[in-house]
Amino acid sequence: MLKMGHQKGMALLNILKAQGSLEKRLQPQGISVTWNEFSSTAPLLEGMGVGAIAFGGGGGTGSVFAQSSEKPFLRVAASTSSTRSSAILVKENSPIKTLADLKGKKVAFAKGSSSQYMIVRALEKVGLKYTDIQPVYLTPAEALPAFERNDFDAWVIWDPYTAEAERKLRTRLLADNTTVFGDKAFVESPGFYYAAPDFVRDYPDILKIILQELEKAGSWAKNNNKDSAKLLSKLYKVDLATMEIVEERGGDRKVLPVTDEVLTGLQNMADSFYELKVIPKKIDVKDKNYNWVPEQKW
Repeated sequence: MLKMGHQKGMALLNILKAQGSLEKRLQPQGISVTWNEFSSTAPLLEGMGVGAIAFGGGGGTGSVFAQSSEKPFLRVAASTSSTRSSAILVKENSPIKTLADLKGKKVAFAKGSSSQYMIVRALEKVGLKYTDIQPVYLTPAEALPAFERNDFDAWVIWDPYTAEAERKLRTRLLADNTTVFGDKAFVESPGFYYAAPDFVRDYPDILKIILQELEKAGSWAKNNNKDSAKLLSKLYKVDLATMEIVEERGGDRKVLPVTDEVLTGLQNMADSFYELKVIPKKIDVKDKNYNWVPEQKW
């Protein structure tokens, strides 16, 4: 039995689950597939560490925390994201016009998330420090109604919540991935696919099949935006119009190797979190104990 993990933010895993293509591919080998849903990357990697799943996916941020806690996992592939998948939003009538205007303001984001790293880097671009803002730590589900009530001044958030806020509230885009990270947007805020070390060691052929099927799901999503939006809107319980926005800016949907460039971006995030005392110790994200090198002999 192959135990798979998925979460709301990883579209290709959810498409793979809904279409059942992995089950069909593995059926001739007598391998069944079970799926476990997680709220975010941190609990997904916790589950992987105790054997609840063999494979899953999520943001790179969760792997920084898991590695700092010495949880067993391997980054086996990277996932692309669109340049608008994360954003800093303000209300349409907000006096905040530039990133510099965030000084002294209440800025909401999920603590320890890619959004926290994004706001740190955004502030650096205009000569501000993290201590120059008033952080408001909220989950996306908590932040949306709070933003509507004007409980804070700016919201750092990712899709599908970005698209949902843009559709339901009168918002204005202050910055997005490209504004903050430039042409390094993908590598500075990467997503990853993860696998348990013993699974990679014992079943490398099954791992390759999973990655191949994810690539097929990515090609399908890229070429069938409308159908992909319909499928994901049902799975995510998000209205279709919102998901259509998300899918239209979904990018290439590629499954890529874990390269030195991608890990350099993740290292920047890890260093930033250590400086902010969000993680307890410095880590080396390029440590081979946490990354799969396909040429490696097991």
